[in-house]
Amino acid sequence: MKKLKAGFIGFLPFGGSPEDMWKTLESYAKIGYKGIELGDMFLRGGDPEESLKRVKDLGMEVLCTNIPMAANLSIDCVPTVIENAHKLGVHRAACMVSAMKFHSQGMFMLEHFPTYDEAMRELETLEAIAKELAKEDIVLSFHNHETEFITFYKGESWFDQMVKNTEYLQFELDCGWAMYGHRDPLKVMDLLGGRLAAIHIKDYMEGSVSQHNMSKFEDNDPMYQFHVPVDMPNLCAPGAGLLPTYDILEKALKMGLDYAIIEQDFQKILTQEESVLLAYLLMKETGFVE
Repeated sequence: MKKLKAGFIGFLPFGGSPEDMWKTLESYAKIGYKGIELGDMFLRGGDPEESLKRVKDLGMEVLCTNIPMAANLSIDCVPTVIENAHKLGVHRAACMVSAMKFHSQGMFMLEHFPTYDEAMRELETLEAIAKELAKEDIVLSFHNHETEFITFYKGESWFDQMVKNTEYLQFELDCGWAMYGHRDPLKVMDLLGGRLAAIHIKDYMEGSVSQHNMSKFEDNDPMYQFHVPVDMPNLCAPGAGLLPTYDILEKALKMGLDYAIIEQDFQKILTQEESVLLAYLLMKETGFVE
């Protein structure tokens, strides 16, 4: 029986040396992980071809490139995204966050929460980018948070409106954020059907925690000065909490997806390495992940 492969995003040491990163990647490959999202990190510094060869030698592959964050979203990004996708040998670009989510987390990238017209303009730009990328056989996938599910315009959730008002845009469903936004991720998978490009396995336990969005970017850039405490789900190692992981993986396999991609915004008790190991073992135990 065909099985899903395990992939991940995040879970890498921040601020360490390049060799720290490679040692971490090697340890994850030994666990059984095959895919790494957001391969643009291999295009920064050094020799990209050598980096990609090194990834391949580990038995891993890059799964996608990305487009600029919402505050800088423009159709002008298309040539660069295409160039990066070709360099990485991938056929998917990911939009990881919307302006709506930036504002909801107190990141001050907008003076106010997006109006319906502003949200629609951003969506129109995403769809235009997706249409251009499709000409190069590159899928643009939007990664949701809970915000798209709990924000309503004209009596309908913004996520549903995103699906209804686009054709080329596909979706990378973060199952944990969807559930935290009071939506059944299994039903959302059915809603998306053939427009489901990938899934993120993110998990949480009962309760919430307060997190400070402390900038990891340039200290002198006011865009990234966000120190506002926000309520976050009580995140735990993927597969160890409330998420119906077994059913999600079973459905993902039936829908023809290749990867189950884990993500955890911050650690609960376990270290990153422990979370990655536990997540893999829990997914493998379902019988749907190799």
